[in-house]
Amino acid sequence: MNGDTTITGTIAHLLTPAERRHWRLAWLSTVDHKRIGILYMVIGLAFFVIAGIEALLIRLQLMVPNNTLLGPDTYNWMFTMHGTTMIFLVAMPVLFGIMNYVLPLQIGARDMAFPRLNALGVWLVPFGGILLHFSFLASGPPAVGWFAYTPLSETPYSSQSGVDYWAISLLVLGIGSVSAGINFIVTVLTQRAPGMTLRRLPLFSWMIFMNAFLVILALPILNAALVMLLIDRLLDGRFFLPFGGGSPIMWQHIFWAFGHPEVYIVAIPAFAILSEIIPVFSRKPIFGHEFVAASTVVIVILSLLVWAHHMFTVGLGHTVDLFFVAASVLIAVPTGVKLFNWSATMVGGRVRFTTPMLFCLGALLQFLLGGLTGVSHAMAPLDWQTKNSYYLVAHFHNVFVGLIVFAILGGIYYWFPKMSGRMMSERIGKWVFWLMTIGFNLTFMIQHVLGLAGMPRRTYTYPDLPGWGWMNMVSTIGAFFMTAASILFVWDLVRSLIRGKPAGDNPWNAWTLEWATTSPPPHENFDALPPIRSRRPLWDYANPDRPDPVVPVGGAIDTFRPEKNAAGVITFIISEAGFFGVLILAYLFYNATPQSGPGGRELDVWKTAIFSVCLFASSFTIWRSEIAERTGNHGKMKAWLVATILLGGIFIAGQGLEYWTLFQHGVTVGLNLFATTFFTLTGFHGLHVCAGLIALMIVLGVAFSRAFKRGPLPALGPVALYWHFVDVVWVFVFSIVYLWPLIQ
Repeated sequence: MNGDTTITGTIAHLLTPAERRHWRLAWLSTVDHKRIGILYMVIGLAFFVIAGIEALLIRLQLMVPNNTLLGPDTYNWMFTMHGTTMIFLVAMPVLFGIMNYVLPLQIGARDMAFPRLNALGVWLVPFGGILLHFSFLASGPPAVGWFAYTPLSETPYSSQSGVDYWAISLLVLGIGSVSAGINFIVTVLTQRAPGMTLRRLPLFSWMIFMNAFLVILALPILNAALVMLLIDRLLDGRFFLPFGGGSPIMWQHIFWAFGHPEVYIVAIPAFAILSEIIPVFSRKPIFGHEFVAASTVVIVILSLLVWAHHMFTVGLGHTVDLFFVAASVLIAVPTGVKLFNWSATMVGGRVRFTTPMLFCLGALLQFLLGGLTGVSHAMAPLDWQTKNSYYLVAHFHNVFVGLIVFAILGGIYYWFPKMSGRMMSERIGKWVFWLMTIGFNLTFMIQHVLGLAGMPRRTYTYPDLPGWGWMNMVSTIGAFFMTAASILFVWDLVRSLIRGKPAGDNPWNAWTLEWATTSPPPHENFDALPPIRSRRPLWDYANPDRPDPVVPVGGAIDTFRPEKNAAGVITFIISEAGFFGVLILAYLFYNATPQSGPGGRELDVWKTAIFSVCLFASSFTIWRSEIAERTGNHGKMKAWLVATILLGGIFIAGQGLEYWTLFQHGVTVGLNLFATTFFTLTGFHGLHVCAGLIALMIVLGVAFSRAFKRGPLPALGPVALYWHFVDVVWVFVFSIVYLWPLIQ
């Protein structure tokens, strides 16, 4: 660095010479996955400070009985903002940052599949965070918990706009998360280095690949719930208001259908970090690689089937409870497989207790206890007794802090040398580890006892009952130990970035491809790659006399490499199918029995059928356009494309005419449940059709431009896939909304 030890000089050193004059702009406008990964982590660290302050205020309020430091409203604000910030603005961004930085390097790629989409995702995080915290300057932040149970979060009970800011900010963050999930999937499928088959993926990359599917399946469910809540609040909808016929329990079902997979959305990357670090510092391959990989697939599937174990106290009935008890116990099996494999990896290994390894060991042991208490919550009778106590708070934080935060810290200490070219301090790192471990156990382990002693959660104060005061005091003292560890960690980051010991390319003697390039890596990551025949290519390269067994190619699926844009659109369609699935299920639930007021029978089915035929015909015309494009008949391609746009426009005009007719007869969103569900479902389909029309017109504009003469039109196929999707969605909507009432 030519002796420049300032932070500015260090950051400039990570850029190319041409970028150093304007390094701030280079970071703000970057599409490089490595810088985007660092931006994710820096943004997450900034919000971690905010969430940490909120947590300290909560613990100070609960430090002694009958405390008045925070009033009940202020406490509820802190409680809501802390939970929301930690989950959506700290845990997910920091993990996405590590994933962004490491994944392309591990698979030998030059960058993510969609660099600009990647940049959009990272900048949606501060935008969503600012929206959320702007509520402090508006009418007041939300005071409904990070779960925002209805009807508490509805306008009659939370009339200030804080809940609106909360919902809109989470929508923004959800869109960014889905875009990241799409990018991870397509990157693994299409950007792998030659020889890097799916079976040869390192466990970290495999788990991130699987986790990305969970992201694109779960986040749209939350987005649908947020849309429904905003319609209730801003347009007088009736989804969740009981006196309007709505169901507050429906909110819980939809929210926890997202909320439980969300636990694994942040837990699986933590598992991935442990699966990467423990073998390296045990100096042996992970025990049972195939079992660990398969257990991840099972966790992804089962995590979508256990949401109602958060609702045992709701009163769903013994049959429903029994199903979710079984599913919740079953998911402990693949999780236990991972714990067994990590432990077996260390047995017989030459374990080195470096700072990254210490954090992984701490995460493993603390998550073991969190898993055991989780199994107790899977038992409905036990759950009834402890659900609303501090026992659940302790369990939740065993997972989110004991596993995820410890794994994040271990991952940062492990990959910081690759990111910066410098080592973090082992001495300071061990201080951070022990302060964090002591603080964590003081803060949360004692809360198990508090919960079993009967202390309720979600309350801003408590009476001076035997034992409650001193145990809460210990818990608050532990929070300050964790604060000290966090401050020391940040100091170590800054100090190491400026004055850390040079790391070299592979300071840990690790085996995956990110260590095959310089530290930090060049802009396009690699100058050359070693041959990839196994899961540890650097071990094979360094030990040609005793390489790992070659991992054979397992068929076409193992080497599957779809076209990038088509793969991106297909994964987007999967996510949107989840969004529409929630809206369709809500319509069916609320309209299963006839209600008073206007309903489906009042709709003009035959007129809508005419416009629907136009939309269905547009799938044929765009298919003909694709055929013409493939055969090189550009004139026919454009003609069929124009026909598709006209047919789609006729459909939108027909829907607009139907809306106008309904409005003229007094049928608005807030009239009854039919109107709320009808306008929501058909309205969002109409928005998707409009988005498709815009995309088609852009493709048509490109087709008429001179640029098209240089070759085929690659955008047509992906846009056609999306257009077929909106047509298929309308098949379901038309059948359910318009035809079903005729046969009831």
